[in-house]
Amino acid sequence: MTSDPMFEQERLQTPPDLEFDAERAIVVVVGAHPRAEITDRPWANLLVRRMRSILASRGLEMDRGGPIPVVITDVWFLNDDVLRRQPTVAIGDPAVNAASAFFANRLPCAHAIENACQLLLDPELLEPRACMWGIDDESLKLAMQRFDAKWIEPFLDASEHVIDH
Repeated sequence: MTSDPMFEQERLQTPPDLEFDAERAIVVVVGAHPRAEITDRPWANLLVRRMRSILASRGLEMDRGGPIPVVITDVWFLNDDVLRRQPTVAIGDPAVNAASAFFANRLPCAHAIENACQLLLDPELLEPRACMWGIDDESLKLAMQRFDAKWIEPFLDASEHVIDH
């Protein structure tokens, strides 16, 4: 098999022997649906890489007891009591992501572009939870960019507080 720099970097960050502790998880949830796997998982992977990078720059590496950003499916999320209490970002339309459907009526809208995308979260981030989707890939990109530009740092700050206590 040929060398894959992205895989090698991710394997360094998350070695196979990393012990998963759900109470340290920051979960990025995608639907357990083929459409979600195709459209939303790449965005979720990108967001997890971004979170890991920010946390590492703060000296919070996963292998040293820091938060563990991880992509999971909605089936796993909804069936695990500990994961449901963790800081969460749901990515994908409520029609293909049960976590998005769960958060859709529980979180206020922080950003929306009519007929394009939505980003839901409590601006105070008392409970770090967010949900976003778009009508297509470009629209989801807009929501992701907004989250990255305005909310990712405060979200991680709030997540660290929740995970530490």
